[in-house]
Amino acid sequence: MKPAIELERYEIEELSYVRSVDNEDLGSDNLKLAIESGMTEDRKNGKVTLKAKFVDQGENKTIVARVSGYFTINLESEQENYLVVNGAAIVFPYLRSAISMVSSLDSSDAVLIPTVNILSLLEEQAKGERMNRKRKGQWRQREGKERD
Repeated sequence: MKPAIELERYEIEELSYVRSVDNEDLGSDNLKLAIESGMTEDRKNGKVTLKAKFVDQGENKTIVARVSGYFTINLESEQENYLVVNGAAIVFPYLRSAISMVSSLDSSDAVLIPTVNILSLLEEQAKGERMNRKRKGQWRQREGKERD
């Protein structure tokens, strides 16, 4: 029996290590994660992209990494759910490894980002997107009233 999804390859699309911290990152969480996904029209192939931004204000460094996994989907239903959840879980160790490896080149203390609960991360991301849509809707309503 074939697995629900199979990793065909992964790519490091972005990897940045900077010895500075932007003003916008001061006082924010030291780790931000995001997940994006998509499928081909026939729903037989998919892509999952994980992006991480790690900020260490004490050491004055910022690491940004974006890793994508390309998958074959062997399911007839619920393809998107399997792709996002399982695909992110499969790609995440590659993201962690890239960040750890790059950070260890500059210091004896490698950055080890923690393991994450992918379902919780997706729920938080969806909640944030709903809040952003709500704020945009309120802004549009205010903008419309100002024009009247």
